[in-house]
Amino acid sequence: MLTGLVAVAGTAAAAGGLIGVEWALITPFAFASLGMFAFASVQARVTEAGLEVSFGPLGWPARRWTAGNIVSARVENRRPAQVGGWGYRLSGLGITVMLRSGECPVIHLRKGPEFAVSIDDAERGAALLNALAAKQQAGA
Repeated sequence: MLTGLVAVAGTAAAAGGLIGVEWALITPFAFASLGMFAFASVQARVTEAGLEVSFGPLGWPARRWTAGNIVSARVENRRPAQVGGWGYRLSGLGITVMLRSGECPVIHLRKGPEFAVSIDDAERGAALLNALAAKQQAGA
């Protein structure tokens, strides 16, 4: 939020003639604000097709895993210090989307590292993913 305020204040000051237009100063703050806005929220959906995790208010970008790629899911209590901080993190625990501390469904995949996301009702998410994985394995 602070980066957005700096970008807006710089643009307003330039438009008002208080400073010269310093695009080299304003542009990085504007891009940083857009990046934070795009990743400030996360939504996870489990469907028959698999798992979809989308970011930001527009639901873009999104990551998808097919039902055939999901082996199992469990719930872990994760903290930012364990995964390297807040945000989209790659660590020894796999990939974690950490927007808050607490319970995360951790998805064990056939291909690729484990994936965890901090969401409400992690138990239900893991149970739905396990049911989807079991259904997929029974049909295979």
